[in-house]
Amino acid sequence: MKPISPCCFICSGKIEKGTTTFVLDLKSSLIVIRNVPALVCTQCGEEWIEDSTAIELEQITERAKAHDIQVEVVSM
Repeated sequence: MKPISPCCFICSGKIEKGTTTFVLDLKSSLIVIRNVPALVCTQCGEEWIEDSTAIELEQITERAKAHDIQVEVVSM
């Protein structure tokens, strides 16, 4: 994995490790995942999710779809 720039690509602010909430509306279901590890700009609030975390989010989403869950709220 490439190192993350210490500066935000949007505003040049400082990027720090933090968390975010990931929301996915699939029309037949709503998936909310809280406390998702992310890189967050301290100036503008822009967020980035790393590839390994995105894979975990995809697995949670696929599980919810496979079980026809209408609303899923989980925490990482």
